[in-house]
Amino acid sequence: MTSIGRGSGGPPWSVDLLADLQAGALDPRQADELWPRVNADPEAMEILAALEATQADLREFADAPAPPMPAHFAAQLDAAIAAESQARSQGVQTAPPQQQQPAVAPVVSIDAARKRRNRGWAIGVFAAAAAAVGITFAALPGGGDNGPSGNVAAPGPLSFEEQNIGPDQLQAAKGGNDYGPFSDKQKLAACFEANGISRNAEPLGAKQVTVGGKQGTLFVLASTPVGTFRLLAVGPDCGPGNPSTLANKPGVK
Repeated sequence: MTSIGRGSGGPPWSVDLLADLQAGALDPRQADELWPRVNADPEAMEILAALEATQADLREFADAPAPPMPAHFAAQLDAAIAAESQARSQGVQTAPPQQQQPAVAPVVSIDAARKRRNRGWAIGVFAAAAAAVGITFAALPGGGDNGPSGNVAAPGPLSFEEQNIGPDQLQAAKGGNDYGPFSDKQKLAACFEANGISRNAEPLGAKQVTVGGKQGTLFVLASTPVGTFRLLAVGPDCGPGNPSTLANKPGVK
């Protein structure tokens, strides 16, 4: 349970306990013992007031009409529903015949699908409101752990060992435009030349990576045979006479 400490030195109040007390979920004898103490405690009464306000807000959300879905989402969904309905009505098969497909839901009209769509949109709004309430309680004094364990770390650069470079790194870097220290074309050309690659080679993608714990830049280059790619990862000091190669693998597909 989340404890709410009192500066006056009295007993700590748990939000869960006060919620159960307010909802009549406690044993009557325990409730009779707690109510006088809660009523005499300003902090406990503030928490109860917040609980009542939250319940009122949630009831209002439940009774409110569903807000309309943004027009661009609605247009995309309507187009997809119409295309799928037309394909099924014409008996068009959208998957290879040799693969066993799951049971197909019956085709519904676009109007019915729109109603179902709007109901789902409303449920999402209600869930967001409930999440906001949870955040409010976590912000009460002593009401939650705001330390590092409560934070979600942002994803870092792609990290791998030299011997593991392959299709996963190709998919991650292909089409990328993160050249890092090689945004300067002259520096990039000199680095390629140091690695035995044409100065005029045009990368098909670039991404900042970590190879064996070393920071570098991963380039995707055309390779042979046709349809395969060379993956070249170099350190930031790559230049004339210094290839600074972290990984170099041709023929990746």
